[in-house]
This record gives sequence, C-alpha cells and structure tokens, in this order.
Amino acid sequence: MEAPLTQLTLNLAARLRETAERLRTGAPYRWTHQGRCNLGHLVQTVTGLAGADIHRLAIQSEGEWVDHAANYCETSGRPVDALLTDVMRCGVRLDEIADLERLADARVLRWLPASRRFLDYRQRDDVVLYFETWASVLEAEHRWAMRPGDAVTINGRPYSPQKRTPSLENALDENPASGHAA
Repeated sequence: MEAPLTQLTLNLAARLRETAERLRTGAPYRWTHQGRCNLGHLVQTVTGLAGADIHRLAIQSEGEWVDHAANYCETSGRPVDALLTDVMRCGVRLDEIADLERLADARVLRWLPASRRFLDYRQRDDVVLYFETWASVLEAEHRWAMRPGDAVTINGRPYSPQKRTPSLENALDENPASGHAA
C-alpha cells in the first residue's frame, strides 16, 4: 500500500470544494478564458488573483494551460510558470493539468453519479461536479490510507481503492522478431 496521503491532499480537496462553491454561486466562467476556465478558477482560489489578472499573465506565454504545463520550467521566471508552481504547491501534479482542463481523470470519472457519466468540460455544472467528486476521491483515499476498511461513500457509492496494475516499463521485449530487449 502507498504511504498515507498528506495534509497537502486534504488541502487540495478543500481548495477544489472552495472553487466549486465559487462556480456554483455565479463566479464568471468561460472555458476559452485562461483566468475563468477550469484551471483558471482553481488558480483564482489558490492565488487570490482575479480571473482577468490570471488571463493577462497566462497569455504572456504562447498556448493554453496544457501547453503551459508541457513547457513548464520552475526557474523560467515566466509569470505563467509561477502560477503553475502555486497550483502544484497546493497539491496538483503537473501531469494532472490536462485532465483538470478536460475533466478527464479516470480516477475521478469512475466515481461520478451514474446519471452524470458524460461531462462537458465547457459547462459550469459539470466542472462543479467534477471538482466536488475529485475532492471526495482525495478525502476517501486519505481516510482509507489512515483507516483501511472504513465505510466511505462517494456520490452514494461505497468507496474502495482502485487496484493498480503493475507498470511494465522495464519488461523485456521477448519477441524474437524485434531483435533486441526493451
């Protein structure tokens, strides 16, 4: 079993819930605006900056959030990298940015209510549901790590950790036609 998840995990869950609540209560949302999109709203929560300020900083570098994440450099001095650093300090991994923008993390999607399995990443209500479900998953993982077997539910369904499949990155290529080991 993995080591118990940290306070950082619970902090991220709280930030996701705070962001979902702001969106639910009418914060301006527009997926094509880097300060008012899915990640833009989380950046607002984490940094306290206004959406317009985040957008202004983000567009100083070419591309969207997924591009910014792909080009991230902690020491670049670019304003967008400083924003990403703040989000990562909150607990979001760089490789989660694309899934956050597209509402596509399988770890979250498996816990959506059956009636809401197909989300549109450009719809406020779907973003709210995704953020709340992600927060619930993080909290459930933390609780399970601390007290395995505790009864935990997510969206009305009993939680149990997903079994991880072993990585085969270092496996040998045993196909003689390939001519070499992996």
